[in-house]
Amino acid sequence: MICPPDRGYDFSGSHTYYRDMEPRSGGDSGTTISITFHKGKTTTSTVGGAVSGEAKVVFVKASAEFDYHFAWQWTNSSTYTWSWKVPNTMRHGYLHAGVKARYTKWNYNQTEPNCKIKVLRKGSARLVYNGRETWHGKS
Repeated sequence: MICPPDRGYDFSGSHTYYRDMEPRSGGDSGTTISITFHKGKTTTSTVGGAVSGEAKVVFVKASAEFDYHFAWQWTNSSTYTWSWKVPNTMRHGYLHAGVKARYTKWNYNQTEPNCKIKVLRKGSARLVYNGRETWHGKS
């Protein structure tokens, strides 16, 4: 029996989300709110479930899988302030400052002699995109 080659790492259940790095700013309908993203704020990608030394490998493999060079660590290089007027159609709105990140589950697999896939290790990762983000929402 000839089995397919080992799959190695695979990724599933991934989604993109935003991570606050400053306290959100809020205001009522029609008001202008602002938020300041301060220089020096830092965030780091995390990889859970990995054995010693494997976190960076998962990080690199995920970057290839999602075709994006994530930042292992990202630091805001300048202080920025954004303003946003809460639309009259919204009762209350919020302004956020931070980074975009991707959550994913990962497995490290091995193909056994009977061609079944065996999961040797698994975990999850939160990977930080390069660059600052601002976003708004409603309550």
